[in-house]
Amino acid sequence: MTLPGCAAGPKRGAAASRPSANRSAPDGAFRLDQAIRLAARDNPQIQVLSADIASARGEVTTASTLQNPEVTASPGFRRTSDSSSTTTELHGDFGLEQTIEWPGKRAMRRAVAEKNVAMRQLALTGFRSQVAIQVRRVFFTLLAARDGVALREERLALAKSFVAAAKKRVEGGFAPDFEATKAEVEVVTAQKSLREAQAQQAAASVALNSLMGRKPTAPLVIAGTLSSGITAPKQAMWVASLESNPSIRIQEAEVQRTGLSLESIRKSRLPDFKVGPNIEYTPHEQIVGIGLSVPLPFWDKKEGAIATATAEQQKALAELVKLRSEIMSEVTTASQNLTAAKESLGFYTPALRNKLKAALDAAEQSYSEGKMPLLLYLESQRTYFDTEADYFETLQKLFEAQAELESSLGAPIN
Repeated sequence: MTLPGCAAGPKRGAAASRPSANRSAPDGAFRLDQAIRLAARDNPQIQVLSADIASARGEVTTASTLQNPEVTASPGFRRTSDSSSTTTELHGDFGLEQTIEWPGKRAMRRAVAEKNVAMRQLALTGFRSQVAIQVRRVFFTLLAARDGVALREERLALAKSFVAAAKKRVEGGFAPDFEATKAEVEVVTAQKSLREAQAQQAAASVALNSLMGRKPTAPLVIAGTLSSGITAPKQAMWVASLESNPSIRIQEAEVQRTGLSLESIRKSRLPDFKVGPNIEYTPHEQIVGIGLSVPLPFWDKKEGAIATATAEQQKALAELVKLRSEIMSEVTTASQNLTAAKESLGFYTPALRNKLKAALDAAEQSYSEGKMPLLLYLESQRTYFDTEADYFETLQKLFEAQAELESSLGAPIN
């Protein structure tokens, strides 16, 4: 049974070659580089982060815009009375005011807004890098699951041939009935193992589709085979990678933003003033003047806002130090895991795997000829298939360790 739309690996011997995952693909199949490009373009979170950048750019426009002038009008009538008569005439007060900010305040607000844009752009760049890492991780998981399905299909085919051979031995009187029953149990066990492997393959297919912005259940065929050619980077490379780590760069930008915000709040203590002409109008008299109003900072000196902004900057600096330490710890652990997985994979040499394959073939032949007891034959099967399953599990752990290291560094290592 094969997962619809997911390429199942061909039957192969223990020493099958393992070229790059980016080898030429059949029609409709995704190579690793194609999957990464599609995820970088269509992943839903990319659209969210792009919209965040557009929103932040709107804040820059807002911070750069001058305040609108204000017009005031107070029309009315003036009534004048004396002993002989009463006179009514038009009277009005009209004015125009423009708020003038203290020099540097608007520029500082703009700088804070522009730093917000830079942070969101860094977030988008960092997310694209992480998406590429996760695509590689899931892609190789899917390749491993594909090979796992092929291995279990091979086991099921062998179990079915075991049933046929066992029935012949029973019918010929060379074995008890239990031997045929045991063979049927082996088929059930192989079917169960195959179904579990197919479920893992389906889960990896859903995860890769989601990363690429496709429907989770869309048919998916991938091209490539597993490669163990992964090398842990030297410690000198860690430092260079950490300097460009997106998380650290974002936090450094946050430190700069909080510093600009603190300076902006300090400048906000300086008063803005309003200036503009005004006129008092009557038909026989017009009085023109210039108005100027300035708030006096007697009570509100922005002390609370400054204290808050200062604390926010100190917090950002402390978080930067903490982040550097955490990332270095994660990189160290991930590098050790990668080295351990690489060494463990080296135990499964092609010579060992070929020996096990040859021993299984010989055991199958000997059993069908009645020259090998049931228990020894079953032990040969289990040894071969368990070793192969352990090999693919170790290979998958290698890719998991690679992804963890890349995620910590914020960049690919190969």
